[in-house]
Parts: sequence; C-alpha cells; structure tokens
Amino acid sequence: MPPPVSARTSPPRARLEALLHARARQTVTHLVKCRARAYADRPADLDAIAPGLSEAPPQTLIAVGEDLMAIERLQPRRWFGFGSEAPAVNAKALMVLGRALRRRAT
Repeated sequence: MPPPVSARTSPPRARLEALLHARARQTVTHLVKCRARAYADRPADLDAIAPGLSEAPPQTLIAVGEDLMAIERLQPRRWFGFGSEAPAVNAKALMVLGRALRRRAT
C-alpha cells in the first residue's frame, strides 16, 4: 500500500525542513557557547550542576559534561520544548568550557 499523500515531501518542503534543521543547529551552538562564556565569567555557577565544579580542572569539566550528556541521552524524549533542553545545553557548555580552559593551559 502506498504511503498517504501527506507523507510525501515536495522539493520546496524538503528545502524548508533542511533550512529549519540547519537553523536549529546554529541556535543550539549559539546557546552552548553563550552558556560556556557565562560559566567562564562566573565559575561559581558551575556548582549548581555539581558541587566543586568551580574549582575542578578542565579534564574534570569535560568528563562531567560527557557523563551528563550520556545520562541525558538515556532520558525519555520530551517533545513539548519548554526548557527541557537545559541539561543538554549545560553538559555541552561544560565540555566546551573544559576544552577552552585546557587549550589555554597548554
């Protein structure tokens, strides 16, 4: 049985979807970088994620960020989109900050 007509995507719709996905990736990248800069400006905010992170070395920040992302991937998907992305953004920002601090130290 052929798929319903609404399941077919026209070339303009496919281009629109590709543009929306690209813009979503750009937005997430911007959010992560802004959050990492905020953590760099106010390291004490890292303690809200885990106690002692404000004094942790870059390798620890990266490892904690990777662990938090692994935990976030195991969580059920939330489709309502009102702030449910915050744990993933925080985890990615930890990794970005840790990598930046590691580069600065070498």
